[in-house]
Amino acid sequence: MPKFSWVLPALTIYALLALPARSQQQPASTKPDSPEVQAHIEKAKKIAGTYWAQAEHFLCEAPRANQASDPGPVKLFDNFWAIPGQYSVGNAVTYVLPSSAGIMLIDPGHAKDVETQLLPGLKTLGLDPANIKVVILAHGHEDHFGGSAYLQQHYGAHVYMTAADWDFINIPRPPAGGGNAAANAAPPVPLPKKDMVAFEGVPITLGDQSVTPVFIPGHTPGSLGLIIPVKDNGKPHVAGMVGGGFIAQGNASQVQEFIDSIQHFEEWTKRMKVDVEIQNHPVFDGFADKLTALRARKPGEPNPFVVGEANYTKFLDLMMECARATRDRQKD
Repeated sequence: MPKFSWVLPALTIYALLALPARSQQQPASTKPDSPEVQAHIEKAKKIAGTYWAQAEHFLCEAPRANQASDPGPVKLFDNFWAIPGQYSVGNAVTYVLPSSAGIMLIDPGHAKDVETQLLPGLKTLGLDPANIKVVILAHGHEDHFGGSAYLQQHYGAHVYMTAADWDFINIPRPPAGGGNAAANAAPPVPLPKKDMVAFEGVPITLGDQSVTPVFIPGHTPGSLGLIIPVKDNGKPHVAGMVGGGFIAQGNASQVQEFIDSIQHFEEWTKRMKVDVEIQNHPVFDGFADKLTALRARKPGEPNPFVVGEANYTKFLDLMMECARATRDRQKD
């Protein structure tokens, strides 16, 4: 299995990917796709079938902004809850794992939303924010790490991130725009104090809950895939989250790194029998439809977030194929 490592000087190539609230979309091509790109798209369509058709269209053909939607806090599994807030391309969903020793969070979202969305969301779920003990950051963009400094300061929460992204968040960024725009730019959000370092394959554990991190550089130098045991009415399942973006960005080498990372993550998900698909930007994987189905679910019916091991692998294969189309578009 390939191993990933980072060298600090190489982090500079990612600086342009770290601008606050940067869209994860790609501009639509203004010229026809080459035969090579078309071949990747056709392969992606075959992988997707009808099950992942929405994801294929979004990733391969028509990436676009979505309307921000706020379904409110929701319990997805016995031990796995979500606080979507205004979930959209520019806003990460926060996932909540209550444990026997406190609360574990994944991606606490923007700093500006902690007191207006995250903390009220936890209280709606009947959870006391004072019990937050662990925060896992899937990657070092502000919509993921922004709220973590607040949680450190107010509740003493331990924050986990890869060593590469601990360095990455400290790279100086130029203010957005220039002239008056720069002068009037919002002040930078407080950074979390460097705390816990996530290591590939070493579970992050709190009480009876654990999350296994997998290195997937590409979106940022230290992006993580996360593998999470969950239970549905007591029955065990395993959730997988690609925490490093969903559309490959940057130059051809960065896109190829993204492809290699998803392949690496797929090897882990197969070995750990992942059968639940979640995203921290669930704007293309049918998240809203699954929530609707979950709320209408009757006793004995399956959980719509359980997609099965084979379908989860197809989802990752689809991501890779669309990323290859992105890479080859850049060659034209």
